[in-house]
Amino acid sequence: MNSSRRKFLAHSSALLASNVAFSRRSWAEHCSAAQPVGASLIPSVRLLGNQFLDNKVGVTGADGATSIVLPSGESLWIFGDTVEGPFKTIRGLDLTNLRSNTGATVPKQDASQGIRNFKFLADESGKRPRQLVPFATDENPAANRIWAIHGIAIESQIYLFYHRITLLKSVDVFVNFQLDGMGIAKADANNLSFGRLPAPDKTSLFWKGTDPSFGVWVNRSDDYVYLWGCLMTGMHLARTHARSVGDLSSYEYLVEAPTVDEPKVSPRWSPRFQPTGALFDAVPNEMSVSFNSHLNKFIAFHSLQREHKIVMRTAEKLTGPWSAPQVAYQPERIGDDDLIYAAKEHPELARENGKVLYVTYVNSATYIPQLIEVTLR
Repeated sequence: MNSSRRKFLAHSSALLASNVAFSRRSWAEHCSAAQPVGASLIPSVRLLGNQFLDNKVGVTGADGATSIVLPSGESLWIFGDTVEGPFKTIRGLDLTNLRSNTGATVPKQDASQGIRNFKFLADESGKRPRQLVPFATDENPAANRIWAIHGIAIESQIYLFYHRITLLKSVDVFVNFQLDGMGIAKADANNLSFGRLPAPDKTSLFWKGTDPSFGVWVNRSDDYVYLWGCLMTGMHLARTHARSVGDLSSYEYLVEAPTVDEPKVSPRWSPRFQPTGALFDAVPNEMSVSFNSHLNKFIAFHSLQREHKIVMRTAEKLTGPWSAPQVAYQPERIGDDDLIYAAKEHPELARENGKVLYVTYVNSATYIPQLIEVTLR
């Protein structure tokens, strides 16, 4: 792993946690409403607090929180390392016995009072959350983690994209880790039992640790599936036909794209990735992109580096040019060391033709998804 990549991971993937003694439920009540900071398209934001704590499988902490609309109309929500039972802080917590990815089914609902109707996918005992993307026989959960991140439903098949990471000896995973690469898992929508697809080199990693993390967000437009990937905080785009998601040779990569400074550049795709077509920067890996009917534009949400801000960008086309980030929300701090990350929209929850949106983020101090309601002008 090269030093620049290591510095990026230390900078933008560090999930620091606070030791401040603060009730996680009372925090949601304390911050029941808030205003955006300097976002002209966003006149109001309302904090709906911590989500997914009222469950039957003992989940008390999780991050990630992306969602995929299933053929049934329900959504599959995907989480990263998942804590069961009491814990004081996620920082330094032994991950060995924790599920490294879990999921919950969420019916279509009015989220204006939070996500009230959901069900975690459980293991055979019914008492623990089920790991969606399994470990391989040669992987050790004490050293390797599988972080499912986002995906897409294509007819009756569900594709999940995941990070495989290796923990660094004597280093807290929330400070640094080694990104091995990105893989693809596949399941039938009727059972959501995922199996990992083999890459052409016989490993499970379609993109290696030096490539963008393609699959942190997935869009579909007509017959194309678009994969967003982060490289050194810059967002890159790959695409393939919907019928070819599991075929690495079918992908092409955006290597030239218009920017605010050079808006007349024509998008150019290549069968080989080149780090020349970044669409925007300052993204710590996770984000969302959707077409917003109210604005008649694409919108992106992401955390802004480690600046304790959630921002929104807009573009007329998926390939840009993308606007500068507008601060949508700046969460109130709980402690000096808390970190805001994993911000993303859940487009299936939008109301009023996209005027009212729902975005989740995670604060490392509470380590559970929090939901905000964003109203556009």
